[in-house]
Amino acid sequence: MSSIIPSPPWLYSAATGVAAHVTLFRHGEWDGSAPNILISYLVVFTILNVKNLAELVTGVKDQSAFQLLSCHFVGLYGSIIVYRVFFHRLRKFPGPLAAAVTALYASFLPAKRLNKFEEVGKLHRKYGDYMRLGPRELSIADPRAVPFIYGPASKTTKGPFYDGGEPYISVHTTRNKLEHARRRKAWDRAFSFRSLRDYEHRVSRYSAQLLSAIAENVSRPIDMARWFNYYSFDVMGDLTFGKSFEMLVTGKDAYMLETLHKDMQSMGPFLHAMWILPLFKKIPILNKSYLTYCKWLNAQVDIRTKNEPEKPDVFTQLSREFQAGAKTEKDRLHFHGDVNVAVIAGSDTTASTLTNLFYELASSPEFTRMLQSEIDSVKEKTYQELSQMKLLNAAIEETLRLHPAIPSGMQRVTPKKGVQIDDTYIPGECLVQMPLYSLFRDERCFAQPNQFIPQRWTDRQDLIKDASVYIPFGLGPFSCAGKQLALMEIRRVTVDLLSRYDVSFAKGQTHEAFYQGQQDVFTLVCGKLQLLFTERVSD
Repeated sequence: MSSIIPSPPWLYSAATGVAAHVTLFRHGEWDGSAPNILISYLVVFTILNVKNLAELVTGVKDQSAFQLLSCHFVGLYGSIIVYRVFFHRLRKFPGPLAAAVTALYASFLPAKRLNKFEEVGKLHRKYGDYMRLGPRELSIADPRAVPFIYGPASKTTKGPFYDGGEPYISVHTTRNKLEHARRRKAWDRAFSFRSLRDYEHRVSRYSAQLLSAIAENVSRPIDMARWFNYYSFDVMGDLTFGKSFEMLVTGKDAYMLETLHKDMQSMGPFLHAMWILPLFKKIPILNKSYLTYCKWLNAQVDIRTKNEPEKPDVFTQLSREFQAGAKTEKDRLHFHGDVNVAVIAGSDTTASTLTNLFYELASSPEFTRMLQSEIDSVKEKTYQELSQMKLLNAAIEETLRLHPAIPSGMQRVTPKKGVQIDDTYIPGECLVQMPLYSLFRDERCFAQPNQFIPQRWTDRQDLIKDASVYIPFGLGPFSCAGKQLALMEIRRVTVDLLSRYDVSFAKGQTHEAFYQGQQDVFTLVCGKLQLLFTERVSD
């Protein structure tokens, strides 16, 4: 019988694991502390490995540090699992059992490819509008919940996902609402109507460069997903760093684009387990790419600071905010974070939207001809004129509905008192996220939800049942500051291309291949889109 009962040191070690969970890890957010936690355990393991120390601590001979820590972790993770499954405040919400146990479930949900938004949609069809997708995370597909989670009066705040940029905290990753409101002012100035008018000729310059690249490939297959990335990144490189990345000229990926997409593919699966990212940044060798990128970013900011252009740009407005402050090391990191997100957020989402727009235009030749007629009827194709084109705007709106730039939605944390959505109560301090891909294709909100019908935004508004869920640029204080610039870029290049060319799929390009190439890495990244551009024949 005595051989069955564990010796007291084993029990004590397991008890310390339970105690660590109950008194520490059950409370607050620990994602950012992952490196310190790992170091602490390594220190304890090292100390206990000192000769005879384990015996001195436990009073038992041959008690190894490995055995002690193993028992500690059994107690720790046993307590975590039992609490999450049977006692957690989200235990009553349906969902996969594995999701209740670990956040890694959502990370490995798209096992074959990064298509989490599709997999989450399937799960919602099985479990309903409110589904537990993580130990303290709910995925919500209830259209009624939008104003409570994302609206201007919402009491939710940004979740730990937004800490992933530390120490570079941009306005996008700022979780404090007051701090966000203060820093947002510089962004609003950077994208004011006056600023946009100043940017118009620079956007047109890169649209012309894209047209030159297409002119060299008329009637030949061209991967427009790649070239739209070149276009959007060259625009934002100019408006932020004061110089283009020259991708439209060289036809080759610049360092930033190559690094960004490589890192997004490697880290994309772990957006629900954010404790992995701080570890990645701290572990030698693994963090080489990250450290190299940080040095590159700092160098670009320093170069741009010394070369102020004649006309203000996005960098100018962000720099003024920094220069007017105390200019502490923290301020400098925040400034660099803003510059970084200006290029990335202003490029990646625009590129994916353009790619998806031209996928839909190539799929809908009849509508495309109608759009070309509207384009032909506009004499002065200025920013203001393009913004008033009904069919063009409808095509963009419908593209963003079918292919939202942030398909899985934005992570939020509920306030301590929780959130009541009609008859559903969501407990406090829980992570919530609304999958925009599912919402925008919900039959309760849109008739024929999976069909590309731009006219639903013009003269077929009977196809819109609930427009309140349509928030492709976000809603409330955290909405996208660069929305109008993105629309300017999209309108400009779409009009320039369709004025000159007809568009169709290249041989071998299928709808299935295009959808399979899409990746959800917070923003939507498109795979190849092989198109043919042929000269339009005048009537």
